[in-house]
Amino acid sequence: MLKVRTVGGPGVGAVLAAIVLAACGTAVPTASNPQVSPAARSPQASPAPVDVRLVIADYLGSEVRLASLDARDTASTKGSYDGMAGGQVIVLDGTSLKALNHGGAVTKLGQLAGAPSWTGPGTVTVKPDLSQWIYTLYGDDFVSKIHLGSAAGDKVIATIPPPEDGSFYRPFAWNAGGIYMVRQATGLGGAHPFLEYHFPLAKIDLASGFVTEVSPACWAYGVLDDGTMLCGKPGQGQMEIRSASGQSSVIRLTKTANETNYDSSYMAVVMSADNKRLIAARNGAGGPMVNYQMAAADLTASSASAFGPLDFVPETWLPDGRVVAYHQCLTGPGWGGGPCDTKLDGTYFFSADGLSHTLFYKGVRGQVVAWV
Repeated sequence: MLKVRTVGGPGVGAVLAAIVLAACGTAVPTASNPQVSPAARSPQASPAPVDVRLVIADYLGSEVRLASLDARDTASTKGSYDGMAGGQVIVLDGTSLKALNHGGAVTKLGQLAGAPSWTGPGTVTVKPDLSQWIYTLYGDDFVSKIHLGSAAGDKVIATIPPPEDGSFYRPFAWNAGGIYMVRQATGLGGAHPFLEYHFPLAKIDLASGFVTEVSPACWAYGVLDDGTMLCGKPGQGQMEIRSASGQSSVIRLTKTANETNYDSSYMAVVMSADNKRLIAARNGAGGPMVNYQMAAADLTASSASAFGPLDFVPETWLPDGRVVAYHQCLTGPGWGGGPCDTKLDGTYFFSADGLSHTLFYKGVRGQVVAWV
């Protein structure tokens, strides 16, 4: 049995919240099905200078679709959206791991030894060249069995006891900076207009199977190719940008920091195509009223600035600088949602400066999660 090295890090209880959980029976912000009639499409929406496809995760239909920028489906495959690797869409279909490319071709990468508990994108984390992947299988004892798979087969590279009661290690990212995992808690629930769970970041060494938690603890929102970590700061409305060398700076994403009325909360953090800027959704109203509002910042900035009007949440950032976002009214009971026109609900293209936006499509199923 291989052991885990744990270096620092607080308990999993300090979880940063950001998106409403479907399991709680509350309304989940959704984008729309791009299979709409021409009359439903905006005549102002025009293709970007680069030829991209939007990736639509249809969780209800258990499929992943590609949509062109004139709101037409161009490809689909059964399974759940599991992230991006090597410029392709990674899809998990039971124990089958697949890659969907820009042209719509589907390649089976390999077969898993078992179906991992679904934890969203990154459940199976794939090497950028698509040659290997890592995932975790665990049982009632929460012992993490870390699997390394390839087209040639599958093997367990580490068996790790629970780092805490009701928690296990699962993959998070695989890039030029290394292979990352998080210490994930189980049995989570609740409702919150910004509810989204993030966990302490760790690294794994494939040769030894050792997992080492990052210290100081980093509540993981992302890891860039150069090893830069995006570390959320619970309750402070901030994002720490921590370089691979250990240098750190902080961006204030929220307007103020007040844990009693959602003013410290943010969600849906999205990176620009060049990884130099980020955008998130925060409370744009303040006080007892709550409205979603996008806010963007350079990674070198000290604070984020409002991007576009109220009631929008970012989904992805296109390589031409435009932001794809959905209009969402906050209507949950007891959340103090501000005035909002639900007739505007849909997915929109925002100009690179955030000063103008045009309707992409309306509908009822699926959410834009990336581009390819």
